[in-house]
Amino acid sequence: MVHRPKVITLTEAKSVRKLYCGECGWDQEIISTSSEEVKSCPWCGWGDFEISTLAVEGAFQEIECEKHGRVTVLIPNSNIDVLDFLDNLCCPFCE
Repeated sequence: MVHRPKVITLTEAKSVRKLYCGECGWDQEIISTSSEEVKSCPWCGWGDFEISTLAVEGAFQEIECEKHGRVTVLIPNSNIDVLDFLDNLCCPFCE
């Protein structure tokens, strides 16, 4: 039997926020365990979303492998939902 290092789930699955800022022109993905509303561009601080777009698309979860440390698994697809994560991710660096 092959021993796999222990993996623990550090965070519940959370949505990814995608922001296009009309001021600085950057497309950004905001990864945060906070559920609060995005109020400004993290790059330039612009808060006028009339010329920007903000969407919730994709999801992520953080895990920690006893051998490889902390890993964030991100699925940047519009078809994924946080409920699809079952808190049983595997370390991508282990065999």
